Amino acid sequence: MPKWDISPSGVGHVVSNVGDVMTVLDDIVKAYSDDMEGAATSAGTLAPGGASGEHKGQTGLVAAALAEFLTGTAEELQFIGMRVGKSVNGAVEATVAYRDGDLEMAAEAQHRASGLVRPDMPDGWKAGRL
Repeated sequence: MPKWDISPSGVGHVVSNVGDVMTVLDDIVKAYSDDMEGAATSAGTLAPGGASGEHKGQTGLVAAALAEFLTGTAEELQFIGMRVGKSVNGAVEATVAYRDGDLEMAAEAQHRASGLVRPDMPDGWKAGRL
């Protein structure tokens, strides 16, 4: 029969590590957004004289493509964070249920053991002595 071997403290350690990684991932996503914006700004434009002066704020084809790419991938980036969060919450909830189930089973076993009828024993006999 298979045996579960879940360590609540081990799960807590892993969850903590995942939290640290998610903080770094959040920083990476912010940097990604800033880098894309910088690339779009530096890409220039097809307007005569560039994107300065009378053409200020006008973007070129590369900037438009980067903006479209960023818009198209935004949901995927958000999904990563949501999926990780839900997975971590699921692991914590499953571990709590496992621990509570173990405690419930132990209490039930103890309750059943306390209900055992002891046979008549000779005088002077004490439980736990051979």
